[in-house]
Amino acid sequence: MEGVNTIIIAWGGLKVILPWSGWLLLLVLLIYLYKHPEEFDSWLTKIDRFLLKFWSGREKQFIQRDIRSRINLASKKINKEAEGLITKGVDIVWVNQENIESFLRKGKVIVRMQHYENHDKNIVNAATHYVTKGVLHTAKIYLSDEMQKALNLALTKKILCEEQDNGTSTDYFFANVLRPALNADAGLNKTYDVIEKMERKGLFTRILLREIRLMGKRLYPSAPTNREFQETKNFFNFLEPFASLESGDDIRDWEFVRDDIKMGILFVAQKGKLEHEGYAPYIKRITGKINRGAQNIYLFGRKPENVRAVKEIAKQLRAENPKIVDYRVEKYYSFLRSEKLPAICIVLKTDR
Repeated sequence: MEGVNTIIIAWGGLKVILPWSGWLLLLVLLIYLYKHPEEFDSWLTKIDRFLLKFWSGREKQFIQRDIRSRINLASKKINKEAEGLITKGVDIVWVNQENIESFLRKGKVIVRMQHYENHDKNIVNAATHYVTKGVLHTAKIYLSDEMQKALNLALTKKILCEEQDNGTSTDYFFANVLRPALNADAGLNKTYDVIEKMERKGLFTRILLREIRLMGKRLYPSAPTNREFQETKNFFNFLEPFASLESGDDIRDWEFVRDDIKMGILFVAQKGKLEHEGYAPYIKRITGKINRGAQNIYLFGRKPENVRAVKEIAKQLRAENPKIVDYRVEKYYSFLRSEKLPAICIVLKTDR
């Protein structure tokens, strides 16, 4: 309602000063901002920052809106990598207490926290509690405590890095949260290191978190058992070689089909194979994965020629295989021996 009221007030004032010819353009802009509140918040944050020069009493309001804008914009970007992964929206409520409280209300994460003079501390506190409550909230119970902690740290870092805007909140997070946690727990450090490698290869949100989210969606609110803990652990171990190796030549298992997680992976990367054999071997392998029970097939390609090949393979499969009922295309950048390369991931979904 705050955003709607602001738009109405702004519209009433601008009607007086704008010529009729500009109304249509303005109306389109206001509709866009209403449908994209995170962008609207970003604009209002810039206005608040300007007004702070003349009115210091707006500091808390500026910080509140700045935190909300940063987290919401970063979350929107991450949700493009795995739809529905993160709860949309966060609100900050200032309270006079040391303990931070966070909870879900009407699709938003409400964070009740004390205001500190150190703005970096405010941002990090808010982002940390937002991730704890707003990410995989129906699936985390099926993960070990160590994996939950590692995922929370990695996602908090990802949010802060997405919207750091040349700020120092990421540095504060490294020094005061991340490094102390990893230095105190060797097992957590190892798990986090694997997740970082997954992130560099585009596997963290696109496969690991997406499949865990789908598992939670099917099982929640049933109580977790050792079977679910073991399955998510095995799935994490299954993905580790893909994150650690520069080439897939030494990987034996290219599909993971268990009770709740059923997926397969295919890389289009071997030099000369496309020229000599065409798309047929790839289509045959994917068809085999589907027949063995894989419900999601992830096709990856790096470099322009392989990106084009992945698109064509997916196109043929969708035309020829009636079991494929949906697909999703994601373009991003991956790293190969420290080289940043254009990459693509196409997810083929079956009717099983």
